[in-house]
Amino acid sequence: MFRRMFKLSNGEIVVRLDDTLRELLRHVTEELRELLLLDEVDEVKRLYPTAYPDDEELEAGYREMVHDQLLMQRLDGIDKVQATLDAESISIETADFWMSTINQCRLVLGTRLDVGEEESDIDQDDPDAQAKVIYQVLSHMLEELTRARIGSL
Repeated sequence: MFRRMFKLSNGEIVVRLDDTLRELLRHVTEELRELLLLDEVDEVKRLYPTAYPDDEELEAGYREMVHDQLLMQRLDGIDKVQATLDAESISIETADFWMSTINQCRLVLGTRLDVGEEESDIDQDDPDAQAKVIYQVLSHMLEELTRARIGSL
């Protein structure tokens, strides 16, 4: 029988990731940190959606006002995930950081791969096959963590 990656138990989220999945999260969160610190990389633009698409001046003011705060929140989330990657269970608050950070990793990878809404089989000859598998694993992980988290509400 299939074992869930995350399970709600006694007000915490039990983390049932094997070493390979923990190492994957370690790698993708570190890659996310590097891209965030580079800042003007196309892959992270989706993490900073446009607030005023029809007004460049308002958009520039908005970005100046919120960009650094959003960046610090994202880096803090990465730190919290990486600090708890080997934990057997995490608090509900920490699970929120995990969900946000995993989703950011998905968005960046999805932007890089130009994925759409439809999920299709992965062609093993596709040069992006490994990245697409990682995207699917992160999507599944996020879905399971969200289900466990919803159980706490």
